[in-house]
Amino acid sequence: MFSDGVWQGAVAPQFDTETLHRQLQQLPQLLNGDRVERLSKGADYVVKLPLQLADAELWVTVKIFKRQRALKDRYDHRHGSKAARSYHAANYLQTHNVGTPAPIAYLDRWEDKNLLESYYLCEYQPAPCFRDVLSDIYYNQRDNAPLMDVLLALAPTIRAMHDAGFMHGDMGNQNILLPRNADGSYAAPQLIDLNRAQTQATPLNNKQRAFDLSRIILPGAYLKIFKFIYSNHEAIPAELDRFEKKFRRRFEWHTRSRKLRHPLRTLKQRRNPPAARPVYPSLQDIWLWDEKSAQPMTVLERHEKNRFRDLGYVLRSAMHSMLALPAIFKNYNRLLATSYQQPVTLQNRIGVALHPHPDYIEEELRLLNQLGNPPVLIRFCHHETEADWQRGIELIERLHQQGVGVMVAFLQDRRALLEPKSWANFLERVISATADKVEHFEVTHAFNRVKWGVWSDTEYAALMWPAFALQERFPNIRLTGPACIDFEYHPVIAALKSLPTGKKLQALSQLLYVDRRGAPENKQGKFSTLEKCALLKALAQWSDSCDDKVIVSEVNWPVKYTGIWSPIGCPYEAPKWRETQPGESEDAYAWYMLRYLVISLCSGHVEQVFWWRLSAHGYGLIDDKDGFRVRPAFAALAVFMQLLGKAKFVQKHDTAEQQYVFEFATETHKVMMAWCNGGVADYAAPENPERILDSLGQPVEKLQLSDAPIYLLYPLQ
Repeated sequence: MFSDGVWQGAVAPQFDTETLHRQLQQLPQLLNGDRVERLSKGADYVVKLPLQLADAELWVTVKIFKRQRALKDRYDHRHGSKAARSYHAANYLQTHNVGTPAPIAYLDRWEDKNLLESYYLCEYQPAPCFRDVLSDIYYNQRDNAPLMDVLLALAPTIRAMHDAGFMHGDMGNQNILLPRNADGSYAAPQLIDLNRAQTQATPLNNKQRAFDLSRIILPGAYLKIFKFIYSNHEAIPAELDRFEKKFRRRFEWHTRSRKLRHPLRTLKQRRNPPAARPVYPSLQDIWLWDEKSAQPMTVLERHEKNRFRDLGYVLRSAMHSMLALPAIFKNYNRLLATSYQQPVTLQNRIGVALHPHPDYIEEELRLLNQLGNPPVLIRFCHHETEADWQRGIELIERLHQQGVGVMVAFLQDRRALLEPKSWANFLERVISATADKVEHFEVTHAFNRVKWGVWSDTEYAALMWPAFALQERFPNIRLTGPACIDFEYHPVIAALKSLPTGKKLQALSQLLYVDRRGAPENKQGKFSTLEKCALLKALAQWSDSCDDKVIVSEVNWPVKYTGIWSPIGCPYEAPKWRETQPGESEDAYAWYMLRYLVISLCSGHVEQVFWWRLSAHGYGLIDDKDGFRVRPAFAALAVFMQLLGKAKFVQKHDTAEQQYVFEFATETHKVMMAWCNGGVADYAAPENPERILDSLGQPVEKLQLSDAPIYLLYPLQ
């Protein structure tokens, strides 16, 4: 303990020296020194200053507590001041190996039962708080990886604190410091502002844990990840989850009602100049990219998304769809009946997406050559840098010189709408440099998923305006869109209806994924891949805002066992996904790819299909995480392109249910491609083939149909 007649308190043993005692006695005077720096605002505030310890200088943080009402003083006289409670709580954390700045001392000056002055001293920790780290990520980095690094470092610390029987009581983001190691990784998080803490001899129960967790401010999807990590990467206990949500709702109401509870304080704050920007962006403006899966992350939970839904867009979408569906389905029924009835030349109809990154370009160009240099899709992302865009432009120039057709996809972020001039400059930068080298420009991406930063058809239309303006400067460019994702066509209708009068897309492009149904022949209601393609074509024919041409600009199947590199598993592999391992095996991925390409293109409803992506660990033809390892899908596509890349589709043969036989003609052979959706079936070929090859080009002894397509080759007479 520390006492000199005026001051009462305690000094930590490792700092307990006469030198420090003398400085503590003079602390009020030292706080007026030239080297004192204020670190926080408010009535209870924090400063830092240097103190002399033996032969060394130590920077110290001092929490200065304001004068209180008499009732609170009486309480603190019995239970200890805020400074005393902070000091003892910090000692408790250190004893249990939970991070907090090393406690040095606390000082109280009492007069009878009135607390006149109160100070808590600890080592200064030169680290940003969790609040400021999040703000930097949301505004500047806009990337998932640094946020996941924070959560993976922080959640285990909070868990250890609770397991040690310590309840913080005020665990807001500002009360967690995040120091770093020399290599840039996160060191042990440091908990501060401990005066509301409570300790007990046993681990906290779920209700106590939930109270602390409810003070952490994160978007809903990342809060859920945080709770998974906190739960030792297992399922979140139902009781913990229920209490956390209850306390969070209560705290949110408490925060919203503050202006009613403190009207004078609110009026005073309104007189102050507004901050340059809020600590955090609005939830609807948070946009975080994940490089592993090459997509923005789902940031919000459903109830948070609903808070920002544009009711006008919902109503317009429903109205336009109801009015359009009769005409669209009339076209659909007619088109479906004509499926596979017309010959289709496959040359230049199958493309792959490349990744214009320095570590990929040369290897991918080599691999592209092995596929016969099919058309290529190149993404340009608004959130990337000028240098990234320049690499993409240079790659297009190389491909153009080699005679490779190119399609460009422009990807927006939320900032594209918040800063429209930046989006317009981005489009101008790329289109002006590549207008004569690109066959189609797809403008915007998956606007029907709010994680891509677009919340309505009017916002989609705002992104299209600069593209149409550029088309007036470069009249030969062909624009496509709206590039909605999955089998959701009502936002396609709404997007087309939102385009300016007289403006028209030169093709309807769609990210037509069917992976959730497994095989491409499997149906979603009444719609398999064939029916989905026919309906998309019918929609294109119905609309006067696009030409009668359909491009599937993105499709793949996630690969099993690829964890957070999978579009399903990113950015965190929840217990459910670890158990079920969603996605397809590498073999099934290859088989489904070939079948999708044949069904969609030979139907006559789709002009081109671009496979996303050539190299990607979680979903690519090549495993870029394993030294660009060739997967069966790449080998299968190479065989397909060699056999049928320039072939003409002739007809689809009548077969038993779930059996598929497609006939093609090349310059030298009739080729029949055959498979069975599920199981194994014998197949009697109409005549003896010259050769039978499997999907990887290897000879087959027995003619039998399975999920793996086979090729029957007949020489032309």
